[in-house]
Amino acid sequence: MSTPAAASTSQIITIPHIPELFDPDFLNVLLPPHPTTRVNLDKPVSKNTFMTALASVAHHKHTRNAAPAFSSTLSHTLDAFQSLSVQMPTERINAVLSKAWEEDPTLTLRIIWNTRSIHDGKGDKELFYKAFGWLYEHHPRTAIANLSQLVAPVCAVKSKPSKMPHGYWKDLLNILALATLEQLGAHPALFLHVPRGRASIQRSIGPSKMTTAERRAATTAEEFDALLAAKNQKAKTVARDRPFARKALRTSFRALYVAVARLFADELVQQAALMRRAELLSDGEERKSILGKVSLVGKWAPTPSASHDKVTNISTALAILLHHGGAMSSLSRPNDISVAISREDTLVLRSFYQRWVLTPLRAASRVPEPLMAAGRWAEVSYKRVASRCMHINSKHFIKHDSERFDAYLDSITEGKAKISGATLLPHELVAKAIAPLSFKHGRNSTGGSSVAAALRARIAKREAQVVNAQWDAMLSRLRSAGTLDNCLAICDVSGSMGDIYWHGPQPQPILPAVALSMTLAQLAKPPFANVFITFSADPEIVTLQEGLGLADNVQVMVRSAWGMNTDLHAVFVRLLLPLVVQHRVPREDMVKRLFVFSDMQFDAADSAGKNIGAWETNHDSIVRAYAEAGYDVPEIVYWNLADERETVPVEAERKGVALMSGFNPAMMKVFMGEDVEEILDDDTVMVNEEGEEIKPVSQKQEMTPLSIMKRALGMESYDNLMVLD
Repeated sequence: MSTPAAASTSQIITIPHIPELFDPDFLNVLLPPHPTTRVNLDKPVSKNTFMTALASVAHHKHTRNAAPAFSSTLSHTLDAFQSLSVQMPTERINAVLSKAWEEDPTLTLRIIWNTRSIHDGKGDKELFYKAFGWLYEHHPRTAIANLSQLVAPVCAVKSKPSKMPHGYWKDLLNILALATLEQLGAHPALFLHVPRGRASIQRSIGPSKMTTAERRAATTAEEFDALLAAKNQKAKTVARDRPFARKALRTSFRALYVAVARLFADELVQQAALMRRAELLSDGEERKSILGKVSLVGKWAPTPSASHDKVTNISTALAILLHHGGAMSSLSRPNDISVAISREDTLVLRSFYQRWVLTPLRAASRVPEPLMAAGRWAEVSYKRVASRCMHINSKHFIKHDSERFDAYLDSITEGKAKISGATLLPHELVAKAIAPLSFKHGRNSTGGSSVAAALRARIAKREAQVVNAQWDAMLSRLRSAGTLDNCLAICDVSGSMGDIYWHGPQPQPILPAVALSMTLAQLAKPPFANVFITFSADPEIVTLQEGLGLADNVQVMVRSAWGMNTDLHAVFVRLLLPLVVQHRVPREDMVKRLFVFSDMQFDAADSAGKNIGAWETNHDSIVRAYAEAGYDVPEIVYWNLADERETVPVEAERKGVALMSGFNPAMMKVFMGEDVEEILDDDTVMVNEEGEEIKPVSQKQEMTPLSIMKRALGMESYDNLMVLD
């Protein structure tokens, strides 16, 4: 009989006695609140005209292509909102967040959560972990108290009957593991990128040395090898468990550890109660309804001896909590919370937790991964496969369950079934769609037999169906949030944006630029639908073809004029402005808003130098050209896709402009269902000339980078975030 994984491990599975684990008030016990001290900032500052003038231009900076721009928006919170990037050095992330916190702690906390939010933000988990690392180090009470807001259902999604969380339960385990290994602010966070299989997290552990006595005790080569292997395994185990033992002494880490364990335990208790209710019922609608409420916490809860548990022993803490809370009542084991649990009892608790808590929950939620691992492909329910799982494993479904999977894809085409794809990012789908085209660009080999070639062709055809269906699902989710009216995308395809066929750990800007431009074009209402503009040296109008697959429409883009220049000025002044002047386009028929997807490293405008002595940016030059022609420039959304966001095109209060960043189209919801009105405070009283009170007339809020940031961060899903320290 095989030994359960929870028992057959060299891992040191016991944890120190943590009395706070059982205390709901653990945060105040471990990290008691301290009165805040405020520095007096009201002291008079002596002024000097020259130094004031010098300070006013300190943020002037040229792009890499010599165009005047700015190094800051002059708002630290806005700088954080639009500049944070996963490729940004940790030191710079910390500096940006520190300045933003000084300016507005509440907004900064929302900015940090916005980096993670799948449905209302950038959806960048690794960037969030870095930002959370800064918060955890400098404001641990705030960081830990708000962990629940990662997994609480707070994001309204119109196409879903219930609200969705900003992140997912695995975020809690990732944060805890990274904190244990001191990688929460590291770049890259090695724990998140360890190759699967035999690779060890502690890759630096070398072979252990044998003592003279040990060498003499080994009478045969086999005994020597066995002894050396055991010694190496022990060294690895000690090295792996040392960070946790050391960290457990820190109150901030203990608070984080307890918070994660208690969040999982509370949810698992609720889910176990649902399971017990369902077990009492025979098959029917009521039982089906109850099982439909089973969440994915069982899927993401830590598995004993799996990657997260190996470095944190969180399964032990969780099993102890569940036993203490009565969730494992049938287990006859001592429940003394005043002492540490023995290794023998720990083994029993962990095994019981895996067998009687995790396994039933995962079976009830029909998690596909255990079925796939067991080769039970025929039992996978494809309509319940999550979007990322489908994205990664579609080729395995085609290979191992071809007939059923083909039928499922055909039913999607016929409109009889749905596929999950709404939470995937557009550039991920575009990358997969054009992967077969990479063969033509020297990225792979097409060698092999004709049978292998036929198999590849069949897999490629079916995977294209999956990608197209997931693209449609993503667009459908976005359309449910509102409409994008009277707008066009402008896509930077210059040389600085990179190679669309290059796919590394982080995409080059060209891939999300193309993907987001296509997304916006397909979301826009007619007559602006399916049209956008590419620019490098010469701008070009691109029209997407309805009915073409995603890969074919990307090819339409690739065939447009791509060059080395980044001439934004040409789009506005050489293409759009002459067009409206020549055709005498009425103001009301002008395109209202333009989204510029770019790395923001624009060329200097042709008119640079005409206004000698002034710092005239590309945006200034465009506004001036339109004004001279008698037109207002359309509203412009500068969407920054650069790895490191070095410059910004405008300052915080510039009217008619927004600054956005990131790869998630969910941020477009800020511009959907608009005509947002400026609401006056409830205590505002307005009177007419006779002194009679009148009802205030709400006015449309003018678009500025600052107002759009506040709109994005003002969503209801962020309202429960609290600043505690």
